[in-house]
Amino acid sequence: MLLVLWLLVLLPALAYALRPVEGAVVAPMRLAVLRSALLLGAWAIVTVEAASAFDSLTAGAVMAAWTAATLGVLAAVIFRSIRDVAPAGGSLTDQLRSRRGATRRTWRRTRSAAAAAPAWQWAVACVVAILLISVGVLAIASAPNNFDSQTYHLPRIEHWVQNASVDVYATDIHRQVDLSPGAEYLLAHLRLLTGGDGAYNLVQFFAGTGAALAASRIAAQLGGGPMAQVATVFVLATTPEILLQASSTQVDLVAAAWVACLATLVLDEFTRPGDQHGPALLERASYVTAPPRSDALYLGLALGLIAVTKTTGLLAAGPLLLMWGVGRLVRDGRRRRPCMCGRSPKGCSRTNVSGALESRLRTVGASVAVIVLALVVVGPFLARMQAEFGSPLGPPMLRESIGVQTSDPRLIAVNGLRIAQTALDTPLRPVSDAFADAIEGLAGLVGVDVNDPDVTFGTSTFPVPAWYPDEDRAAFPLTGLAALIGTAWFLWKGPGLRRAYASALAVAALLVCATVAWQPWINRLLLFLVVLGAPVAGVLAAGLARALIQRRRKALAWALLGTFAATAALAGLLTVAYGYPRRLTGEWSVFTLNDNEERFVRRLEWLPQYEEAAAAVADSGAGTVGLVQSNDSWEYPWWILLPDGTELVALQSIVPGREPAAVEDVEAIVCAEDLDECANLVPAGWDFHDLGTVGYAVPRSTR
Repeated sequence: MLLVLWLLVLLPALAYALRPVEGAVVAPMRLAVLRSALLLGAWAIVTVEAASAFDSLTAGAVMAAWTAATLGVLAAVIFRSIRDVAPAGGSLTDQLRSRRGATRRTWRRTRSAAAAAPAWQWAVACVVAILLISVGVLAIASAPNNFDSQTYHLPRIEHWVQNASVDVYATDIHRQVDLSPGAEYLLAHLRLLTGGDGAYNLVQFFAGTGAALAASRIAAQLGGGPMAQVATVFVLATTPEILLQASSTQVDLVAAAWVACLATLVLDEFTRPGDQHGPALLERASYVTAPPRSDALYLGLALGLIAVTKTTGLLAAGPLLLMWGVGRLVRDGRRRRPCMCGRSPKGCSRTNVSGALESRLRTVGASVAVIVLALVVVGPFLARMQAEFGSPLGPPMLRESIGVQTSDPRLIAVNGLRIAQTALDTPLRPVSDAFADAIEGLAGLVGVDVNDPDVTFGTSTFPVPAWYPDEDRAAFPLTGLAALIGTAWFLWKGPGLRRAYASALAVAALLVCATVAWQPWINRLLLFLVVLGAPVAGVLAAGLARALIQRRRKALAWALLGTFAATAALAGLLTVAYGYPRRLTGEWSVFTLNDNEERFVRRLEWLPQYEEAAAAVADSGAGTVGLVQSNDSWEYPWWILLPDGTELVALQSIVPGREPAAVEDVEAIVCAEDLDECANLVPAGWDFHDLGTVGYAVPRSTR
């Protein structure tokens, strides 16, 4: 934990060094924190790739990288401190004393504002604080137990550590080598620095915190005041899927946080206080006084981090960056000559052709810089996929397994409706069943199968109950409906920036429906849309409250918003109390299970089989153990249960050009699920033990 705290200290320190000038942007301190997260996240990714290029992905290399980062941050802090006090007159002691006085005055103003806050804000803050603390306890107290993490998220890290490289290796679980590895790169740092997985859950916990920070800033940029920003954080903090993933080793929340960072950076282009257009930039305007500025560095890093973490996030990054580019070009084209003394703005309406051309060239240059920087972050992974599978997108089986395989508008429409039904599912079964029946009826009416394999993952069957707080399926009806209504309101009422943001959000949602096949766990893949939609919901709530109060319907405002808030708070509290597979109370509470029981909470019947097999292999003294498993088997338990230093190698490989290890080169075999194949691979003179789901083979004892 001390090591984790060391890494966390770098974030606020770097934020201090990077903070914008007060008044230059909306919410400058929040922006500084997000910029720092982008820089440190990109540093972590680049460090892993650079060390792997020399087969040196070791604890020493990672420690050296973070030591260098610490020295760099320290230098930046010192430089910023000197720059902050340099312009002031007097001695250095007088300057520091003056600064300390200013800090005290700021603190007094903050305390006064907090004391004057209405009771409802304190109530909301208490709910958020309770949920934050509860999820933090779950993240710290729980062993990683996500299903996909047992199969590929965490085993791939162990292979990287064993090989001292993230290069592709032989395996029968293709997702270990072809899915975007950005979040696992972050976990690899913790694995190498701490020697275990005790801090793994904290990555998504802090990602959730960062997503809420970015979403609250987006709400401010869209014109929302303190009420809207508080409502935005509350909406996110009470969304079950957010709470469940914030203590998990899944990767969806990490990707959503990077998408939110990109979104708030895009909005910065249109919301700087010095810009006369402000939120109305995309409306018709007279002239611009200040040249456009760009956050190309941070936009590029955000885009690269999205691409290397989860490619579905690019479905939102594309529309957002298009909004950014078009907005800049519109502003460049409307650039006017500055007015001379004695002349009215009307007399200055002639377009400054050279100035507009120069601005457009800067926009083109910034766009190129964004792409180049993104490629610096994600390029090594894409090059590895190209070299191994002949495509930067990975093997065909990856694209075909989760992607829509048709352009038929009827099937795409049905796919989108199924996604909506799963996302908005509620415990009110008549309502959910009626929605599902309507979709099935529509599919039959237009002549398509509601479970057509071109828009359905594997053999999944629609519908599935998704209301229960399971981290892989939990629906978000309150957040989803609020975001949908808010998006429609933005598109109808404007102003320009709100319309542009709502349009980008709507396009991203449509792209998901057109490219991602429906699956029972589709809700977790929508998490980046949830984070982007929360500010819309927050601004809607604040606007609704203001409109009703102005019309002297305060009781109605309290009834509507109070009911929503109470229901959302109850859903959030029940999620942390009884969520699955990590909960605070009940029979499967994290306080009643040991580490191994927590790891196997989804499949407790497998635990004794894994333990028996691992104990037998350990007793045999095997140093190299062969793996036999299917594409969805749990591999990670072997890395935990077998003795430290045991080398695990695959005896099967689905990766073209990567041959599996030979049976004669291993000293024992462990199997998960694919037991018939395992029995066929066992050499003569070995004893094979079939335990049900798990099996193992060791040389026959001669004693």
